[in-house]
Amino acid sequence: MSDVIIIGGGPAGSTLGCYLSQAGISNIILEKAFHPRPHVGESMVTASTRVFQEIGFLEVMEREGFVKKYGATWHAPSNRGKFAIAFGEFPQEGIEQDYTYHVDRSQFDLLLLKHAESFGSKVIQGVVVKRVLMDENGRATGVRAAIDDVEFDMHAKLVVDASGRDTLLGRQLRIKKKDPIFNQYAVHAWYKGLDRGDDESKDHIHIYFLPVERGWVWQIPITEEITSVGVVVDKQVFKELFTDMDAYFQKMTETNDNLVHTMRHARRINEYKTEGDYSYSMDSFVGDGYLMVGDAARFVDPIFSSGVSIALYSAKFAADRIKKAFDTDDFSAEMFQPYEEKLRGGANVWYEFIRLYYKLLPLFTHFIQSPKHRLQVLQLLQGEVFDRQEVPVLDAMRKYIEAVEKTEGHFFKAHLSDISIDPVPETGVA
Repeated sequence: MSDVIIIGGGPAGSTLGCYLSQAGISNIILEKAFHPRPHVGESMVTASTRVFQEIGFLEVMEREGFVKKYGATWHAPSNRGKFAIAFGEFPQEGIEQDYTYHVDRSQFDLLLLKHAESFGSKVIQGVVVKRVLMDENGRATGVRAAIDDVEFDMHAKLVVDASGRDTLLGRQLRIKKKDPIFNQYAVHAWYKGLDRGDDESKDHIHIYFLPVERGWVWQIPITEEITSVGVVVDKQVFKELFTDMDAYFQKMTETNDNLVHTMRHARRINEYKTEGDYSYSMDSFVGDGYLMVGDAARFVDPIFSSGVSIALYSAKFAADRIKKAFDTDDFSAEMFQPYEEKLRGGANVWYEFIRLYYKLLPLFTHFIQSPKHRLQVLQLLQGEVFDRQEVPVLDAMRKYIEAVEKTEGHFFKAHLSDISIDPVPETGVA
């Protein structure tokens, strides 16, 4: 019997396995798929580098030759305008490189899972966890799992849900709450022949604003030849405009002049994939004998590539509390509560940043270009969101929005989206 059962072998589960093995805590990772498996979320933020360093994975990232990501570029819907920001403008404490990575997630996830295995995690793929076992007091004691049609029970002192957007434990406990604001829908595919240009931004993540509600397109280089392109809009917009995938995708990508130029010679090399129900949270992330990490606890809209970073840091923070739990033989919800507070605080900063961004959309470039706010925006884009009591640029964004809305006939008022920036009720979502 392992000390800890980890449900899921994605970035959160694999990273947690590394940290626990480093601490001498035995763990088993149960993964339902057989890696490599396809997965969306192909771009990183630079704060992830700290975690890679701590678990000895940075040298693997370098060895594998993933595309280096030095910054981000935004494109206005018309007039071929663009605005770029480079990560190297603001050096981060404890990080010596001025870039992060774009990755093929199927390759990245497999490498990280194998890395956890090399550290001592026992990894079993093709195992479907049916549910978390609870005693009469609601304390997690293990899992019921299945290989093919054969079910069996496994027990451990602690169960960690790292099941990603399957949100196994959140659904089982009925504590999953859909976000009241975001209802985005994405259609994406890989392309060859896309013109990335030849300037310093060719390996940036590129975001193209679209003239539809909450609409944007990502451009992420996967290899020297392959580029991921995804169209994201409000789900209602998708329903209204959709005819067939090719027609819809072309219609959307033709609404941004820069994107038309970029994709003029591009050809799709795989099938379209879709993603929906982007944003949600759980009423709580922890309980007696269990906790949730990564997407199993919280998922915010992926506009700023925050998903993998939140997964990695949730594993790091969870590992700290799990070590204390084993040192004191205390696996109560109270023991794990500081982990929840830390993770929720950082995720809420991401959430507020993204919410204000969607309200501003093209007007967001005002803050990119502002000498007063540029570095603060960059800090957020780098993933510096945890243990922050104040984030002045978010207050500045809110005041800017309020000024535009309150000014009669303001030129920019038509450019604000209809997204609400009023406080959201406390239902586990920021």
